[in-house]
Amino acid sequence: MSTKSHLLAITVILTVGPFFNDSFAQRPNSDNNRRQGPPPSSSGRNLMWSLPVLKALDSNGDKIISEKELKSASKSLIKLDKNGDGNLTIDEIRPSFGPRPSKPKESPTPNVKFNSVKPKLVKEILDHSTTKILKLLGAEGVPGASKSEIENHRRLFGFTDRNKDGKHSKSEYVDNGRYLTPESRAGIFNASDSNKDGFVSEKEYIENRIITDEAKVIFSSMDSDKDNKLSTKEFIQSKKLKDQKLAKEVYSAFDSNSNGELIIPEYLRVWGVWARQ
Repeated sequence: MSTKSHLLAITVILTVGPFFNDSFAQRPNSDNNRRQGPPPSSSGRNLMWSLPVLKALDSNGDKIISEKELKSASKSLIKLDKNGDGNLTIDEIRPSFGPRPSKPKESPTPNVKFNSVKPKLVKEILDHSTTKILKLLGAEGVPGASKSEIENHRRLFGFTDRNKDGKHSKSEYVDNGRYLTPESRAGIFNASDSNKDGFVSEKEYIENRIITDEAKVIFSSMDSDKDNKLSTKEFIQSKKLKDQKLAKEVYSAFDSNSNGELIIPEYLRVWGVWARQ
């Protein structure tokens, strides 16, 4: 066999061999007449014919390598010798699939915005303390949290406390946080920082998580149409507060922008203040 023919044989075996092996593996098993894999797909065959070696051999592009084309194989293959050294390396016969298509940019989750108004600092509504009102709504606070829940919050605190100093700084939690939006992280940080020293301790973090998670569950239980909003009607019909007059006054206190619609960020702001009084 001539050197050129030997080169051709090796090139074809190295390049096309794996495809033939795949095809063979997919043939019916003669013993049990069951396929060992899925039938070859048209996309697989098209991929095979897109290989540089086969494209070079199949000069007329009819996906058949004729006797004439085989006789001209050496001339055809030498076109793949990009550096002109008379040899074909794996880099020269490797198929090029081009750059990976970039992932389409996902639309950011829309943020629910509302006309932020500082909630009124009330401690009592119709002779009911805000602490008692929260209990009537179903709040148990930190004493009602399970050990596993507290431990989970402690573990999450540790993930965010990158310098392991036992507290979150604004730089750690707000500026370099990975979850939610910067605005949301800032809101959570400010709510958690109960002593307003500019840091959130582990204790403050856990307390805020317990208060917030519980408040969200109670909100969801009253949100009968599950639109993430609470109307006055839904609030009253939840029967959390038996006295309808009290329910209306409490709803009005939660609805700090007085638009007749209560959304979670607005509700949590007031709830957080009441829970810490």
